[in-house]
Amino acid sequence: MKKILLKIFVFFILFSEIAMACNFRIANFGDQKEDLNTESLNYEPLMMPDRFGGENLIIPLEQICKSNEKLYGTQLIYLYIDNKLSRIQLYRPVMPDRNLMDFAMQKYGKFNLPQGLPKDKWRGNHIWNLNLETVEYMVTDIHDGHVEIIDIVNKLYLPTIENYNEKVGEWLDSGQ
Repeated sequence: MKKILLKIFVFFILFSEIAMACNFRIANFGDQKEDLNTESLNYEPLMMPDRFGGENLIIPLEQICKSNEKLYGTQLIYLYIDNKLSRIQLYRPVMPDRNLMDFAMQKYGKFNLPQGLPKDKWRGNHIWNLNLETVEYMVTDIHDGHVEIIDIVNKLYLPTIENYNEKVGEWLDSGQ
């Protein structure tokens, strides 16, 4: 009986740590940007419309996840297309750690890295196909170092995101 109680106790401790790690979802997919309640933030979110029909709402993650200092320096980016939340990104550029990777593995599940390769040298991506969402973690090189990204898309909005990404790709290919 004591073993069962101990297992239950450990489970609740682990579950509460994961749950308290960071709840960055302050809006649901399909919500309109006007419905987002930002009154609890000590920061006015930055809204950046783009030429592809999207609007990016950018919030420093520490405004939402104040107790998780390991994620400070990460930007929360909500992409609204046709005034509906269509993608959520966590964007962490040029940081000397892999805290976003650790967060993704804790929240969505571990994945294997190449044996013998330190995780700070690894570049690539991993995709979790969840019931209604696709979550992709990626790390890639950029001009001044590297960037870690968690990209979350509700499967109902995949065609919208694919169309949006196609417009972005055409613009990038045009060299403008």
